[in-house]
Amino acid sequence: MTTVIADRLAQLGMTLPPPPSPRGAYVGVVIHDGIAYISGQVSRVGGEIIAGPVDHTTPPDLIRHAARTCVLLALSALAVALPSSTAVERILYLRGFVNAVPDFVNHSQVMDEASSLLHEIFGENGRHARSALGVAGLPGGGLLEIELTVALAHGAVHAQERVGNPNEVGPQHTNARHNKTRDRR
Repeated sequence: MTTVIADRLAQLGMTLPPPPSPRGAYVGVVIHDGIAYISGQVSRVGGEIIAGPVDHTTPPDLIRHAARTCVLLALSALAVALPSSTAVERILYLRGFVNAVPDFVNHSQVMDEASSLLHEIFGENGRHARSALGVAGLPGGGLLEIELTVALAHGAVHAQERVGNPNEVGPQHTNARHNKTRDRR
């Protein structure tokens, strides 16, 4: 199963925020050989930071809000970088940096909120490998920063449109890397 991000979010009653702009000398998404690498997204709504550090008294609703915000920002960055007729095939990897006080040890529980949302959006294809790291600080004092690695399915949008009509023929995807004639003079 592949997922067109905006379509699936609409089914869940969610929308993507405006795509974030890189705040340095890097790009928000790199796509290489069918894999998208999404740069770190800090828990930020508009210009406002959802601030850390996390400790044992941090309300679960604040942690959930920060995690959902980071996931939606990452998906927004991905959505604008995707070539047309490309969809998400699978979430491969989620890395999370949790701005926490030194004696906080529940970093994985903070990341569970982000993992749960990815599973809700992408179903079984949203299950992923993951790292959860505690850090002393994040840009702007954010509570959480996540990075995503995503497998893409080219031509998937057209394939989804053909479901239920096996006689309809749509555009075919070719992989130019494997179909080129190389000049070896």
